[in-house]
Amino acid sequence: MGERAIAPLGHYLDGPPQSFPHARQLAVRLLGLVGGPGATEVLRALLSRHDLTALSPVLAQSEYAVKDEVVVQLLRLGRTDLGEEFLRAFRRDRLPAAAEALARCRVAAAIPDLIEALEDDLLAERAADALRRFGADVEPALVAALRQRHGESQATGESRVSRRRRIAAATLLGELGDPAAATPLRWLLNDTNPAVAAVAAAALAAIGPAHVTPAQCRAIVAGAVSPEWRVRARCQEAAGSIGAACVPAALAAVTEETTVDLYGVPAPVERASKRWLIAFMLEHAGSQADVRAALFGCDPVLLAEGLAEVSAPRAAADVAALTPHPDPLVRLAAAQALARLGGAPAAAALLGLADDPVRRVRTVAARALRALVAAEPDLIAAARAAPGRPGSRWRRWRLRWALTRAANQARHSG
Repeated sequence: MGERAIAPLGHYLDGPPQSFPHARQLAVRLLGLVGGPGATEVLRALLSRHDLTALSPVLAQSEYAVKDEVVVQLLRLGRTDLGEEFLRAFRRDRLPAAAEALARCRVAAAIPDLIEALEDDLLAERAADALRRFGADVEPALVAALRQRHGESQATGESRVSRRRRIAAATLLGELGDPAAATPLRWLLNDTNPAVAAVAAAALAAIGPAHVTPAQCRAIVAGAVSPEWRVRARCQEAAGSIGAACVPAALAAVTEETTVDLYGVPAPVERASKRWLIAFMLEHAGSQADVRAALFGCDPVLLAEGLAEVSAPRAAADVAALTPHPDPLVRLAAAQALARLGGAPAAAALLGLADDPVRRVRTVAARALRALVAAEPDLIAAARAAPGRPGSRWRRWRLRWALTRAANQARHSG
């Protein structure tokens, strides 16, 4: 029908909101497909129709989804000249799509509203994406947001959402990478909340990776075990990019049992965070004796869980050093990790585990060795060089024979 459908679709959308948004959303999408000035005017009129605060919660939520679809279709039609209307829609109805529209229209007046939206659980991610699109233009406002605190906590004078806004602002400054932002970020390193200090340290590391201090490493590792998942993910990523410089801080943190949440209240360190610390040290320690001694002293179950998360091949030597552990659960986890990591150190350590007194460990090690040698026949020499246990000559001879056969088959098939 083309443009002939605009009038009936507009008439339908002029009607009252419905409990379910799907039909009205479909009508909006059809107008977007038809396009043209007529369809655009109908969509623009719908954007300002119906005060959501005057509707019941069910109808308000339904019409909220419809208006959000209106913004999506107007952007698809290339109407970047409607910046003022998108700004009014964002301020009035808090539409997620309007955040992207404001960035695409380069409405600088929307930057304070987008920074305020960083406190909103529903809008925070879309607002952060929109602020990234503005680039360097948002830096002065983000720096100002670092100092602005508000909230209801008598202890710190700041609420959780205020801390969340400052955390998001620090993260965005780090992503933008302007060295001029380093000074205001350093102000936050002594913040009363460790999560804020941790994200500021991670942002500083992103801006100047060559100048990371031990204090920043301690703050980043503290953030890597934070109960707040956004802080934890950001700091774990930063620690991974820094590498060995964060190992001493991780070594000290692995024995800690409590951290601090965004309310400033002590909270227990989650078990998943402990596993990450163990995997991080194994992947970045570089054969440090104190790290190996600390890992031997860890809870065996926790150590085994941490070994299951190791994925970097460079950790093979440190994982191999755990094969003499007295607990068979740790030796089994080490064998499974070495099977994933591969390489000459893994092959030599697996041949040693093939003599383990526990049958399950021997079986896993033997299977892993066969798979490694089949994939890399040259590893047979490294496996043969490994020392054996006393009294296990017959078992080792059988395994070496099986490995030699697997290596020969792999060479012939290649």
